[in-house]
Amino acid sequence: MTKAIHFLPDEKNHEATRLLPYVMAVMVYLSALALMGSMMLHKGFGDWTESLSNRLTVQVTTADREARETQVRQVIQLLRNTPGIEHVRKLNEVEIEQLLEPWLGVGNVTSDLPVPDILDVTVSRALKINLDALNAQISKISDNIHLDDHQQWLGRFLRLMDMVEYTALGILLLVVMATICMVIFGTKAGMAENRETIAIMHHLGARDSMVARAYQNRFMIYGLKGGIIGLVLAFVTLISLIYLSRDLASGLAPVPDLPMVEVGILLVVPIIAAAISMLTARITVMRDLRRMV
Repeated sequence: MTKAIHFLPDEKNHEATRLLPYVMAVMVYLSALALMGSMMLHKGFGDWTESLSNRLTVQVTTADREARETQVRQVIQLLRNTPGIEHVRKLNEVEIEQLLEPWLGVGNVTSDLPVPDILDVTVSRALKINLDALNAQISKISDNIHLDDHQQWLGRFLRLMDMVEYTALGILLLVVMATICMVIFGTKAGMAENRETIAIMHHLGARDSMVARAYQNRFMIYGLKGGIIGLVLAFVTLISLIYLSRDLASGLAPVPDLPMVEVGILLVVPIIAAAISMLTARITVMRDLRRMV
């Protein structure tokens, strides 16, 4: 086993790479934001859309109050007699007001506003309901009754989620490639700066692996330091965004919380950054040393 040798200048005096940890911090910062944002969307909005996938909404918009109440009772009876319908509940005025306030503003839902009666319907996941047939039966009661299965809206939302996740993955891959390129450039610059020292060491019998070990250890420290800084900044940024967006998105869409188990995995990001830096530096040094011989 070869002993470690220390021939590189002090980190503060290493002009070629002394700023590399901070550049690595930026790379890890972007990577962690992309990963955490993707996991939050997948976890938070995934659970939300899953809860809506077995829900139906029925709106009764008949203007006459008495006729509307009669139609509501008929629709509820029809739905409760339909196989696959587990639960039917009419929303009260307070619940409807809470649904409209994010769009109309607090205090703007007045009694003279033409608000329909809304039924929240829970559908069994075990049985498949023929929604076209159900809609036809509902239409026989009144043309002012509308059934919404949310599928069109949910489909668009899920496609948007997929696009965001693929974009985050693309950003992550680009950042990793950029990090590798920076380490390669920094390693080559460092070797050029110490070319004479490396040549003397070769004449004294130093092996390529000994020289490579010095560089890989240096760049491993760079990657670890930059990874920790970038990850801390990413956590601070994301928590701040969640805190600021809660009031803004209240009622319109659920603001996802940090999925603790998934986010805990991100704690290994600095280790991954250090490993990428170390391996890239070693491969670069070994290849360049072969060309020098």
